[in-house]
Amino acid sequence: MGHITWEQLPAEARAAVEKLIGPVVKVEAVREGRRSAVAVIVHTGTGRAFIKGAPREDATAAAQLDREAAVGALAATVAPPLVLDVTVGGWRLLGHEVVDGQRASLSPGSPDVQAVVEALAHLGSVTVPAENRGGLLWFEKRWSHYAPAARDLAALAGATLLHTDLNPGNILVAGGRASLVDWGMASIGAGYANPADLVINLIAAGHHPRDAEAAVAGLPAWASTAPETLDGYARLIASTWLYAFWSIRHPWTDVTVAAAQRWALHRRGTL
Repeated sequence: MGHITWEQLPAEARAAVEKLIGPVVKVEAVREGRRSAVAVIVHTGTGRAFIKGAPREDATAAAQLDREAAVGALAATVAPPLVLDVTVGGWRLLGHEVVDGQRASLSPGSPDVQAVVEALAHLGSVTVPAENRGGLLWFEKRWSHYAPAARDLAALAGATLLHTDLNPGNILVAGGRASLVDWGMASIGAGYANPADLVINLIAAGHHPRDAEAAVAGLPAWASTAPETLDGYARLIASTWLYAFWSIRHPWTDVTVAAAQRWALHRRGTL
């Protein structure tokens, strides 16, 4: 379904939210939360919350909300805290604390880059325990239709919490601290994937691949990964994204596909 306003939610769903956080006195529509049918900032007499949700009958959106809720305390050091989780009137609604931050700038020279690297350092230490794995995606299974060899899939496996949708719009920076938002594609897999995904974003923002890799070189998940494994991931990303976005034209996807190819050529030694 398309996006709806707060007022268009079922009355019982709005009442369930207000029972937890207090009467809503003001509502702001937000541009983020494109995967959710409703995405708003609600103001109460005591604070604010970012509310996003979707009808339970929308299986894809519901699964994404399940993953965001499952991440919960696991990502507490790098993500806004979850303040409410209600299912009522056929809807699933999540509420997070509002981050008063700006969309990250990943351009060369931006101080935001170091803030994001520090966030990934925290994220790299998060191993997903067995009891928290329900609903999260297995990273290697997501690539099972694209990896040319079984060994490439094995290299994607692991127990680290992965964001997998890193882009400047999903990174908010405030006071020198980066918060990662929109965990709808949260996965479990090899820890190097988080810094590798940042490398692609840095290249897309104007960094030379060499400098992009240097920015994450101090992260244990990157430093401990064999160069040939990183080569394989670069090849996989470059070829898969070109295939996946061949007929989907958007300024950001065009830039990131080109960045992935540029990174792969750098790893190959031809750039």
